[in-house]
Amino acid sequence: MQEAAKRYKNAMLSDAKRDKFIVDYLPLVKSVVLRMKHNFPDNCQLEDMYGIGARALIVSVNQFDPSKGKSFGNYAAMRIRGALLDELRRLDYLPRSNRAKAKSLQQTILELESRNKRIPTEEEIQKELSISEKEYHALLKDTQPVTFVPIENQFDNHGQENESTSLLETLHDPTEQTSSEHLESKERVEKLRDLIKELPDQQKKILMLYYYEELRLSEIAKVFELSEGRISQILSQSVLTLKAQFKSLT
Repeated sequence: MQEAAKRYKNAMLSDAKRDKFIVDYLPLVKSVVLRMKHNFPDNCQLEDMYGIGARALIVSVNQFDPSKGKSFGNYAAMRIRGALLDELRRLDYLPRSNRAKAKSLQQTILELESRNKRIPTEEEIQKELSISEKEYHALLKDTQPVTFVPIENQFDNHGQENESTSLLETLHDPTEQTSSEHLESKERVEKLRDLIKELPDQQKKILMLYYYEELRLSEIAKVFELSEGRISQILSQSVLTLKAQFKSLT
């Protein structure tokens, strides 16, 4: 960490070094944007998202305080994700009816879990809603923009808290007015981890491969010999389940 702080301070010694420092971190912007692009409407251009991310990177360089002992990379990633989430809120891209569907589905999952003392299966949710499998999958697709907000690991391999967007924050609807820089307590993050462990085995594995191992949907589909669409549906239900459980704790 001291070496990283020294590198940052050295980069601030001249405009040329500062500019090179920014360029060196541009791949981070691309990485965050590509991880979040499916949250944006189809008519939103990647170039616009890169621009938002790049501006957030520059702000990060200007405002970073190495004396706090934090990693610049984690700090910048947090600011970039926060800027993109702010843009999602500004666009208010998700129809109100779809948001209502997502909340209704979360409530159904929560009620079934309370009644059965376990996480409900897809079949049980379909029966409770009196809809077919096809209709249920269509419902998951309608609510997918709400559920597909990346979940990031809150702690590094050494158990140190980093400044990535918290698990708790990413389980909120990205159109809700919450602070993109708010970090939740370690205790609440650990509680959420416990909730993830309670997911059915397949859901848990797919969730971990996508959000923690950062595999693409196509790569996960090959692992499980399922279609990308099916993997997407499983991820959507997993996050909806976590949203419902988390809401019951707060």
